[in-house]
Amino acid sequence: MPAVDTTTASDRGHAFLAGGGQLGSLIAAFDWASTSIGPISGWPQSLKTAVSLILRSRVPIVMLWGEDGVMIYNDAYSGFAGGRHPRLLGSRVREGWPEVADFNDNIMKVCLAGGTLAYRDQMLTLNRTGEPEQVWLDLDYSPVLDESGEPAGVIAIVIETTAKVAAERWRASERDRQRQMFEQAPGFMAMLSGPDHVFELTNATYRQLVGHRDVIGKPLREALPEVAGQGFVELLDHVFTSGEAFIGYALKADLRRSPDAPKEDRFIDLVYQPVRAPSGEVIGIFVQGVDVTDRLVAEQALRRSETQFRTFAEAMPNHVWTATPEGMLDWFNPRVYAYSGAANGALDGQAWSTIVHPDDIGPASEKWRQALAAAVFYETEFRLRRHDGVYRWFISRAVPIRDTDGVILRWIGTNTDIDDQKQAAEALLQSERRLQLSQNAAGIAALELDIASGIVVGSEGFWDLWGLSPRDSVHISVLENIVIPEDKDVRSNQRTREEGSAVPNVEYRIRRPDNGALRWLSRHVDFVHDETGKPIKMFGVMQDVTDRREAQARQELLTHELEHRIKNILAMVAAIASQTLRNTDIVTASATFNERLRALANAHDILNKTRWTSASIREVVDNTIASFPAEQIFISGPALPINPKMALTLALAVNELATNALKYGALSVPEGKVSIEWSVQPSAEADGQPRLVWRWREQGGPPVTPPSRRGFGRFLIERVLGTDFGGSVRIDYNSDGVECELNAPAPHLPTGLY
Repeated sequence: MPAVDTTTASDRGHAFLAGGGQLGSLIAAFDWASTSIGPISGWPQSLKTAVSLILRSRVPIVMLWGEDGVMIYNDAYSGFAGGRHPRLLGSRVREGWPEVADFNDNIMKVCLAGGTLAYRDQMLTLNRTGEPEQVWLDLDYSPVLDESGEPAGVIAIVIETTAKVAAERWRASERDRQRQMFEQAPGFMAMLSGPDHVFELTNATYRQLVGHRDVIGKPLREALPEVAGQGFVELLDHVFTSGEAFIGYALKADLRRSPDAPKEDRFIDLVYQPVRAPSGEVIGIFVQGVDVTDRLVAEQALRRSETQFRTFAEAMPNHVWTATPEGMLDWFNPRVYAYSGAANGALDGQAWSTIVHPDDIGPASEKWRQALAAAVFYETEFRLRRHDGVYRWFISRAVPIRDTDGVILRWIGTNTDIDDQKQAAEALLQSERRLQLSQNAAGIAALELDIASGIVVGSEGFWDLWGLSPRDSVHISVLENIVIPEDKDVRSNQRTREEGSAVPNVEYRIRRPDNGALRWLSRHVDFVHDETGKPIKMFGVMQDVTDRREAQARQELLTHELEHRIKNILAMVAAIASQTLRNTDIVTASATFNERLRALANAHDILNKTRWTSASIREVVDNTIASFPAEQIFISGPALPINPKMALTLALAVNELATNALKYGALSVPEGKVSIEWSVQPSAEADGQPRLVWRWREQGGPPVTPPSRRGFGRFLIERVLGTDFGGSVRIDYNSDGVECELNAPAPHLPTGLY
């Protein structure tokens, strides 16, 4: 930063800086004579006025004055600049922000030419605090005019939108997650909008329910005409107009699985929930439900076989009972009485609670009450007193039996002794809890090392991770020898283990002894110390991260490849521009340049479909001549694959030939014809390699005269096309029509194509 003088903003010559905050004082004290702007005393009034305006703004603004873009900014911008302030003041913008020098060069070029620029949510990588960081900005650039009306500088308004962009991305990810949850929900769901109940969204289960018919965008009556007269439309109308939700259970619906299929009786539990606008008015209905047909069919079969049920229930080893629709138990099979020692009929009504453990009566009764109120499947667990006073755990389940109208006729329930399973499950739960905690800490494989003895004990997956057969333990030296020599300084050693200074998180490579494969391992460790603080054990987790490391390497390779392709594309466009604009008027050059870029873009579209692996000659030709008179052009040839470089050059060459034919040749008159033919022919050369022969032939056009000069189009066809295909090109200007022939080695072909 240049030295400062003793001038202050209070001097008469610095009156325009008054009220400019901290930056006003800094500007007044700055040695501007060391910059291309010169001392403040020589500043033009236009510069002073612009500086005065930006200093009083609370929006971050920076002015870039002169060809060098000398930076003058306000207090708000100094906050945005972070650690770069105050070094930025008076510096050239290219030197002040070197990481975006090219970006700022373009800004200076456009605005000093009188143009303006604006960017919204522009991502730039800036170094404001000593480390590169990605920031998103709204940027507006305008020229500042001097006394003569010419642009002398650039004003930039800088608004950071990083937080907004991050929030928008988070909201987008949340929307994607919610859409996925909606699609994968086990019950059927649909979103209907408007009074006509137009389908906006359906999930996979809903589409299955209606036979995968295309209902999106259609009103309910049109999409599912069979529901008319079944009451569902009327229910939806009521919910939409009243704003009251509807809940229904086991509702009968006659549905078709496809437009031509017969109706099927289905039974569904569903909810119609109104959806409101911010103003409170109902704008749609959210439909959610479950197809319960299979369950109801089973219940109906059970009702039809009441006698068989009683016989079966009498013989069952489980407790079986029935209850009235109101929930009063009215029958138990003999197993209940044998278990409890109660007399027949002594447990009817609510007396069943006398054999339930006192701690379980409340929860069991509440669940039973809820099941009765909702008329849904009942399940709970409680302890029942045996005749000898011992309580054992049972799981109790009950289902409502309905008539054809859905009215509950009876409840049928069972109590199953799960005490043994409960005890085993509890023991297993404790074991699994310990295992889960260990696995959560260990990841894929866990290890325990006794530092004094060097003995390592590992989890089951630990040995496979190292390519070893399962065993109880191994000495640490065995594992150290599996780590490749290049990474021996990365892993722990005896000294770092004894000191407890081993790096906690490292990644290194091993050579598996079982198959010789090279694998990357990630290792995380911690130490257990004795009462003196000495490390005695090392615990840790390990994970194979080879796939991640290889993916990173592939990503780097792809990045380099992308950079290479972009450079090649830019080089080609630059060459086209240079040759097109040479020795011609701007109108003709512009039209020609646009046509050549269109041909290049068409070829790029074809290559994008195959991820830039190859393209077909036929696709390139068809796409390039699509804008020319198709009825006058005849194409013949196999769909030979060519590489991206060949495809781009061929597209440009065909465009040049077609353009010349349209202006001067066969396509300039209705009776003219153009034939494009190619084939693979045996080689006449000694090596015997097949040859690709590609021909362009014009007939029926005006008489042809050879051109008086060699333009870019001819250079492109004769030199570039031949070079990129590794062959040669010949152009004959026959009086009856131009003929162009490419003769080159055939591209790699599938077996038997020629």
